[in-house]
Amino acid sequence: MPWIGYVAISVAVSLVTFYGLGGLVHWRFYLRRRAEASDWKLQPDRWLGPAQTRQAIWLGGANIVMGAIIGGTLAWHVARGGWSMIYLDARQHGLWYLPVSFLVTFFLVDAGLYYSHRLLHHRTIFRYIHRWHHRFVAPIVFTTTAVHPLEFLIFEAFLILPAFIVPVHAGVYVLVVAYTYLIGMIDHCGIRVRWGLPFHADNAFHDNHHVYFHCNYAHHTPLFDRLHGTVHKPHLHYDEHTWNR
Repeated sequence: MPWIGYVAISVAVSLVTFYGLGGLVHWRFYLRRRAEASDWKLQPDRWLGPAQTRQAIWLGGANIVMGAIIGGTLAWHVARGGWSMIYLDARQHGLWYLPVSFLVTFFLVDAGLYYSHRLLHHRTIFRYIHRWHHRFVAPIVFTTTAVHPLEFLIFEAFLILPAFIVPVHAGVYVLVVAYTYLIGMIDHCGIRVRWGLPFHADNAFHDNHHVYFHCNYAHHTPLFDRLHGTVHKPHLHYDEHTWNR
């Protein structure tokens, strides 16, 4: 298959999940159940205005397409025999290694996203780049990727990096990427999600990051926040201009 074929499939899948699945969630809760917000919404008294909602839809969609092009290009690169640590034969390192590689890749991505996220909260970087994302104080599913394009490229870099440093089966790697995407959508949907996910705190953890700004930086797990003491502390004051270190 030529490069354009991989990219086309990647873009199609990404847009279907972002606008299809994301749109269904938004329609079911934010449009049909708006009057019952106290029953399901993490921030029932806060809503994005129409202009911010449109901005999230278009900015998030533009970044999704950019990410899909990068992802499709990586798939094409691997399929044509280009160098990476991704392998196709599940028995190459033994079946026992498949779950091990999942966990190693999972936590490498988690570490990369945590530390890059903290860097984005440096006063200067936050002001010019990460502030784009924090304008959405009450996030909706479309704000998952509604970030400055440079920030999105940083996110993509740490998602792709393990593919070049950890031997990982293609299926396992795709599963980690898909799970990372799912976590991002759940954490930004603004809806109280009651079912648990492996290692995940709950989506109120990241929603509070949008409320209090400089805390709860983690993506997959609260591990690195607990390790570095950056979990939200009720006795401290937080706002856009207050850095609690």
